[in-house]
Amino acid sequence: MPGIKFGVEPNMSQVPPGETATIKLASIDKWELKETEYGTKYSIPILLFSHSSYDSIPSKGMKCNWVSKSSACKALFEWVFEDGLPEHPKTFDFDLEKELNKKWKLTRHETGGYSVEQL
Repeated sequence: MPGIKFGVEPNMSQVPPGETATIKLASIDKWELKETEYGTKYSIPILLFSHSSYDSIPSKGMKCNWVSKSSACKALFEWVFEDGLPEHPKTFDFDLEKELNKKWKLTRHETGGYSVEQL
């Protein structure tokens, strides 16, 4: 039985335009869609390793959530799930969890858009 826990995991701050963050993506069974006052957003639990808005991050990473309605986050959901819905994971001919557990670079372009690529 898991330990008792109250509260929520913190959400990652936005990456400033022109900057990058280094992350690992959590298991897909923890990905979800969240309704917010700004509409539906994608929520992916991550381990954060670098981010210019944080003074220090432990070398083992910091647990938080990437919550976004960016096209990069949407593309990740559509790559992993049928119809982009967490209830319908796709089947892959490789170990998806192993691929997601690699480090990824999250870039926020000067125009404000995000891209994400595996390192």
